[in-house]
Amino acid sequence: MSVPSLRTPLWALIALAGVAAVVVGVRVHRPTHRRPWLVLAAGLLAFAAGDTYYNAQEAYFSASNPFPSPADACYLLVYPLFAVGLSGLVRYRWTGRDLPSLLDSLVITAGLALPVWVYLVQPLARMEGLNWPQRAISIAYPLGDVLVLALLVRLLTRGAGPRPNRAVQLLALGTLTLLGFDIAYGILQLNGTWQAGTLLDSGWIVFYTAWGLAALHPSMARTTTSDSLPQSLVPPRRRLLLLGVATLIPPAILVHEESGGLVHDAKMLAAFSGVLFLLVIFRLTLMVVAHRRAMTRELSLRTAAASLVGAFWPEEIARACDAAVAALFGPQGHHVTLLLSAGGTQDLYARLAHSFRPRGTDFGEAARDGPDALARSRTLMVPVPALGPGLTARLGDLPTALVCPMVQPERPDGGELPGALLAAGPERQLAEIRGSLELLASHAGLATERIALRREVIRKESEAYFRTLVHNASDVILIVNDDTTVRYASPSARTVFGSAPLTGTRLPDLVDPRERDRAVRTLTDPRGNGHQEAYDTWRVIRDTDRIEVEVRCRDLRRDPTVGGLVVTLRDVTEQRQLEHELTQQAFHDSLTGLPNRTLLLERTERALRRGHREATTTCLLFVDLDDFKIVNDTLGHTVGDRLLCAVAERLSGTLRRTDTAARLGGDEFAVLMEDAQEPLDAELLAAHVVRTLSRPFHLTEESVSVSASVGVATARDSTDAGELLALADLALYAAKASGRRTWRRFQPQQRIRVVERHDLQARLDKAVSEEEFGLRYQPVVDIAGGEVVGFEALARWPELGPDPVPPGQFIPLAEETGHISTLGAWVLRRATDDIARLQHRTRRLDPPYLSVNVSARQWRDTGFLDEVCTALDTTGLAAGTLQLELTESVLMRRTEQIDAQIQALKDRGVRIAVDDFGTGFSSLRYLRDFPIDVLKIDKSFIDGIPEDPQQVALVEGIVHLADTLGLQVIAEGIEEQPQRDLLADIGCRYGQGFLFARPLTVEQGEVVLRRRNAERAPARD
Repeated sequence: MSVPSLRTPLWALIALAGVAAVVVGVRVHRPTHRRPWLVLAAGLLAFAAGDTYYNAQEAYFSASNPFPSPADACYLLVYPLFAVGLSGLVRYRWTGRDLPSLLDSLVITAGLALPVWVYLVQPLARMEGLNWPQRAISIAYPLGDVLVLALLVRLLTRGAGPRPNRAVQLLALGTLTLLGFDIAYGILQLNGTWQAGTLLDSGWIVFYTAWGLAALHPSMARTTTSDSLPQSLVPPRRRLLLLGVATLIPPAILVHEESGGLVHDAKMLAAFSGVLFLLVIFRLTLMVVAHRRAMTRELSLRTAAASLVGAFWPEEIARACDAAVAALFGPQGHHVTLLLSAGGTQDLYARLAHSFRPRGTDFGEAARDGPDALARSRTLMVPVPALGPGLTARLGDLPTALVCPMVQPERPDGGELPGALLAAGPERQLAEIRGSLELLASHAGLATERIALRREVIRKESEAYFRTLVHNASDVILIVNDDTTVRYASPSARTVFGSAPLTGTRLPDLVDPRERDRAVRTLTDPRGNGHQEAYDTWRVIRDTDRIEVEVRCRDLRRDPTVGGLVVTLRDVTEQRQLEHELTQQAFHDSLTGLPNRTLLLERTERALRRGHREATTTCLLFVDLDDFKIVNDTLGHTVGDRLLCAVAERLSGTLRRTDTAARLGGDEFAVLMEDAQEPLDAELLAAHVVRTLSRPFHLTEESVSVSASVGVATARDSTDAGELLALADLALYAAKASGRRTWRRFQPQQRIRVVERHDLQARLDKAVSEEEFGLRYQPVVDIAGGEVVGFEALARWPELGPDPVPPGQFIPLAEETGHISTLGAWVLRRATDDIARLQHRTRRLDPPYLSVNVSARQWRDTGFLDEVCTALDTTGLAAGTLQLELTESVLMRRTEQIDAQIQALKDRGVRIAVDDFGTGFSSLRYLRDFPIDVLKIDKSFIDGIPEDPQQVALVEGIVHLADTLGLQVIAEGIEEQPQRDLLADIGCRYGQGFLFARPLTVEQGEVVLRRRNAERAPARD
């Protein structure tokens, strides 16, 4: 401006100097990516070319510049070049997506673009006198300015971290100056007040200078160096201020135009306001999403911190870190987490410092200072192959790894690195959670250092603890020289060796003379066998006692702190005595002192093997006392225990010295007879045992008599000890079944019967649980007239099938196994329901009664009365038509409970019948005392009546006795007509048997009932 004649060349020189500065800066500082800077230099060159052409036309050719001209082409080329260069800086400067910053830049750009559009673009579009190329180029200039402005704002608003470096600031200064003066030029030219060579031209000088200085500044190398985005939920204050100003621009323009009296751009203002509104809403939505993610990450870090605080082992730290990283990545993120040790971290940073060098001043300086400085300077985002083959193989096909040193941010430099947290995964996710991973790494470092400190404290405490332990330990610790003399003895040695001094004494001299040679071998063995340890047991002399000690000898002669044999002695005298007592208890009965089942089977096994070698017979006797339970119940368990001891003593006295008497439990004993010549010897011994135990036992207070049953099995039956005992038990079962106070030898058919009984019991268990039984009903008839008066319910198993089980087999088995209560309850429910339906269908006739057998176990059951009452109440059985049958054994063992139940049943109208009368312990007293209604004469009395006058007289006496007592009589088992006629003559009114009908189903019973009663109907009429 001072020398107008040199304006054109000086202007070109200034512009080219800016271009040259950018090129020099690229060559000197060598950024990671040069292309953006070179494109910016090309844009500067195009801008300089346009200025030079324009100025040359006016200065040297004295001609006005046409519009459009080649200068306009150069100017228009500047905008796409600037856009490409700035977008390259944005792309290479940051890693990861930053949608919030993009929205911020759009809000600011839209706000600033609106005045340009209102006050520059639209006036140019409406200006008269311009053809369409001139109008398009005029509009392209401000639009290009808006494009460059958008990219500049994008560069400046990227992330939410600290301010941009110096190079970026200079770029921003130059660009904003260019845009500001360019827009001012457009407005002045639009108003026709533009003049060349004024102070306004200095703006482009500032633009060239600022961009040249930006390229020459060393920080330009970091503008294309990849760095992760800082995470922040809320934008910084300066950006919030810019966002607020940008959103207020549309209403400000609206107010300005409204104050002028006319709004020309209402639609455009509304469009820009709507766009800004949507962008702000979207920005707030992203803030909410980011807040939720931050809360999730914070929760994951809190959980990890709690786990790390409680960690005691490095493996726990690794698991806590892996769980935290998995939570940060989310369920869909593929990742691998590794914790590197201190040595592994040093090696990794050494490799990265020499082989992986991103261009950047901070990184370069840290790398030159060594791996520790590099680790403390920054967290590294590196490609997985740069980590080395070992780590690459562990990380698989993941592309990028984030290496976070486990150091505290506030810790000063110096000291060894505790390790590093290495997380591999997609680069974008790693960039998003980088801050969380760094915090997790610092927590892991604290936990690692705490564990190391705890180990050191434990080690030091252990040393003090060991010194205290040696001085107070009960074990004796000796240090012995090569000549077996004692050099050191712990204070506890006095408890084993007495108060005599041990130092200088030969250790073998303190051992029992019979074991001194072995003691010398024990002390010599560690020095020659190469194992450095030896174990033994010695007896040590102490005064008049001999103490048994366990010995451990270890060779530590090469240890400079010991230099000898370390001999540890432990007093195990009481332990050996306890082991002997436990062995005695484990193999002997605590009450009688006889061998128990375990020892008996062991001796039997040895006897069987020896008998096989020596051709002798091993025999086993299973002895059981008859009715021993009665002794316990009547005389008490104390007398029972004395009796068992007396039996054991007498049984042992009966045997030879080579035989073994054992107690198996309860009142069961066994005798092992070895070296028998024939099985007959065992049978003779069994008979002798039965006779011996049958003699009375004279106890302290009284004399007790018992008997015994014996089962015999020999090695000819089995060569297995357990099976031999089981076979003897089977033989004992046969002896019990044959009348007790005897013996039986095992026979093969006994096993078959037991197996059959076991199978039958298993089938019965299943049948009871699944109710596989059926019911048949035996009619009770009037002997004289043949009229059916009732039915007796009979259980059948199975209900249908070709192989029924006789009641004489499964009823006693059910009594023995306890299933009779369940079976009896089912019969009662089913029978009352069947007969109730039968009574309902034949209601015009006299209702037949139902008779049900009740076992002795049911009468003793406290719930039996409720079962009967429930059956009467729920089935609708006619009143007074239920009859319950009991056996004479129930009457002989009557209790207050049974009496109360019978009386309660009588009150409900239930009749009581005595079944199988005459076969039990018959007594006239219970016929008088019990509220009995019916006597059922057993079939055994009916079978012989036609041929045996005495039998007739007996039955006649029972009938007359019943008539005298007011009881009803029913004869069972009537199968022939003479039996019926004779009973009718005697006066027995009712009977049942195959002569009248076999057991029937309820449907068949209904038919019989209708037919028989129909036949009797005329007589009743």
